[in-house]
This record gives sequence, structure tokens and C-alpha cells, in this order.
Amino acid sequence: MSDLAVIVEGQTEQTFVRDVLAPHLRTFGVKAWARLPGRVHRRGGVPAWEVVRGDILRTLRERRGRYCTTMFDFYAMPLDWPGRRDASGRIVSERGGFVEAALLRDVAERAGDDLNPALFIPYVQVHEFEAVIFSNVEVLSATLSPLCRTSRDKLAAIFGSIVAEAGEPEAIDDRPEYAPSKRILSQVPAYRKALYGPMIANRIGIQAIRGACRHFNTWLERLETLGG
Repeated sequence: MSDLAVIVEGQTEQTFVRDVLAPHLRTFGVKAWARLPGRVHRRGGVPAWEVVRGDILRTLRERRGRYCTTMFDFYAMPLDWPGRRDASGRIVSERGGFVEAALLRDVAERAGDDLNPALFIPYVQVHEFEAVIFSNVEVLSATLSPLCRTSRDKLAAIFGSIVAEAGEPEAIDDRPEYAPSKRILSQVPAYRKALYGPMIANRIGIQAIRGACRHFNTWLERLETLGG
């Protein structure tokens, strides 16, 4: 069983790895587990790259042959992250991959000859976690409609129009004020990211998420190969 550490942005992503990603990857011979960045407990958000890079290198060195990946939000990244500043001028679908390539180069340079760079598989979400739960607006609406006065069908229509306008879930939305979580909160003020986000993702299922989110699917396909 291959060992895969996932350094995540916050508790929402940590729960997603535990409840959704890890059970899926286990069937491919990969044991995935999540860790928050930094040496002390944090409440989420993206720390400076120096902090995360230190965590990545330390995680890789803790055990021979261990893989390490990441799960962070592009828009929440400080500008000191490799590729972050230059990626802003690219189209939305290219930003995650552009930063991932820059992160890999940086870690490989810092690791030197004692670490195999192939063990590091960076993943950057273009927008925040909530983008993936727009993969199925029916499940999203059915879960959240009891928390507000809007019917499930009306909520599904509203969320569906958001996806249609963006073109795909991962493209919601190119302005911070219209981020996926802000879109949900505008209709369901009682929405709580860490509680409902992973729950909805689990109900949607990883196959539906990968079918609607191309960049996520590319990452998942790479992780599935790690078990040999």
C-alpha cells in the first residue's frame, strides 16, 4: 500500500480527504491521509509558501518512498507562492496547472539530490472547495434546502444557472465576491463550509465530481496510479 500525505488548506479539505478521497484511493492500493500546514493548529487559510514548502519537504523525508500532494485554493494564496502572480494573467483553466508546475520546480530545487521529485504531486484548486460540490446541483440543493426558505427545485435552478453561466463548476467564479461559497451563502445563509461541504461531496460521490471537474480529474487519475 503506497503512502500518500495530502497537505491541505483547512479542516474542510481535511475531512474531504478522510471521507471521500481516501476510501476511493484505498481501492487502488493507496493510503491517503491529510495534514494541515504549520507546526501548530490553524483555522484554515493559506500560509506563506516558505511554511508549506517546509512541510512538504519534511513530510517527504519522514518516510522513504512516501508521496506528497497538496490541496490549496489559488485565489487564497499569498503572492509569494511560485507562479501565483504570473498565473493571474492566464485563463482560468490554465491557472492551477501553471502554479502546480512552478511549485514542483521550487520543491525539486530545494530538495536537492536526496529526494525524488516524482514523489511530489502538487494540486491547486483554481477556486475554493465549494466548486466541486456544484458538480451535482440536485444533491447540493436537496441537502441545503431544509436550511433556508427556498424550495429544493428552485434552489437547484438557481445553482444550475450559476454553473451554466460559468461553463463548469471549476470556473465558478472569477471574482472573489462571487466565489462558490459566496454564491451558496447568498441563498443559504446557514451554510457552514466545514460541516456541509464534505457531507455534500460525499453524497455526490467522487465519480460525479471527477466527471464535472476536469482539473480535479487529472489530479485524481495521477493519484490512482501511485498504488502500482
